[in-house]
Amino acid sequence: MDYDEPISLIIDEAGFILKESLWSHCQVCEVNGAQYHYGGLCCVSCKMFFRRNAKFDLDAHDCVFKGKCDITINSRRACRYCRLQKCLTIGMQRELLRASHHRRVKSNEKPISSTTVISPLDLLNNDRSLLTEEQKSRVTNVIHTYDTKSPVSHIRNLLSTQLKHPVKMRLKMAKTNILEIIISMYQGILPFFETLPEFQTMHRCDQNELIERNLEYVGGFNAILVFRDAEVPFSTAFKNGFPSIYGPTVVDDAVNVALRTDTDVTLIKLLIPILLFSTSCFIRASNSVHNKYQFFETAMNSIFYNTKRLFHIQNIYIEIMFKYMIYRFGYNEASLRFAALIKSFLDQSMCVFRAGAIELHDQLMQTIGKDTELPFKPQNENIY
Repeated sequence: MDYDEPISLIIDEAGFILKESLWSHCQVCEVNGAQYHYGGLCCVSCKMFFRRNAKFDLDAHDCVFKGKCDITINSRRACRYCRLQKCLTIGMQRELLRASHHRRVKSNEKPISSTTVISPLDLLNNDRSLLTEEQKSRVTNVIHTYDTKSPVSHIRNLLSTQLKHPVKMRLKMAKTNILEIIISMYQGILPFFETLPEFQTMHRCDQNELIERNLEYVGGFNAILVFRDAEVPFSTAFKNGFPSIYGPTVVDDAVNVALRTDTDVTLIKLLIPILLFSTSCFIRASNSVHNKYQFFETAMNSIFYNTKRLFHIQNIYIEIMFKYMIYRFGYNEASLRFAALIKSFLDQSMCVFRAGAIELHDQLMQTIGKDTELPFKPQNENIY
């Protein structure tokens, strides 16, 4: 949107607009029908917000997300700090407020703490729940750990090396390179899993069970983020190697899922632990669907050592993710985005399931499964 578009206006000394374009946009939340209030072009909602919060001390407070919140019509109530900061940035002035507009705090009225902890079961009944300090720390740790353990840099180096070869050589290397990318993509999720504190404190049998049940499908979903960051779809390895292994149908479906998946990388990074701690991400197909994978039938017959612990861990990360989404997008958009993410995971899981009918992929996953399984096998341990 163009904020520099000339607008014919007359402003009185109190900062109110007397004449202006009817199609102006609020420079705070971008809603239509804005007017000039207190020196800035804004809507009535942002005008009232500024009037109520003009005394809010920005120096004494801080934004949970370091002042990077997007202020839109859907998220404008999420971050008081960033919204007021944007009001001041567009030229709204505290000095233009009349004394009568300042809200007087009653002597018997208790101040509301900005760090109030909202009960997990009461999120939808409260206005804009905030992450606790512990939850903020978890968000930071998950993102930092994911970025540190991500195979993106390795994949970029691989693709960069491929570009140094002649075109004919690149075409010959495409299939080999895409297989190496897939291996590093699946194996790269394991170090991230291992560093999660909840995983480290689990019984080794449950650790091994989670990896066996969830690594394949969560790794496939993680491919969306890895492929985006490493720009794999633009490479010769992807354009030539991927279809030669999986065929055009699986490739087209996977690309479409990736295009529909949310572009907020933080959401995907927060969803991955939730999926990893699921009791199972396996897809059971009807009898009409043939798949070379047989081990999931026996895997599903095994029992977790502490299933309730898994549910508790999932609830921790689900609460964090939903609070983050509410803070960023508001209730309605948060619900829609969460549902869309789950659909993307299920659609991508179907792509992974269909890939299981391909012999080369079958062999690849069995090799990866053996390599990732060994470190977590209990040795002479009687647990029951």
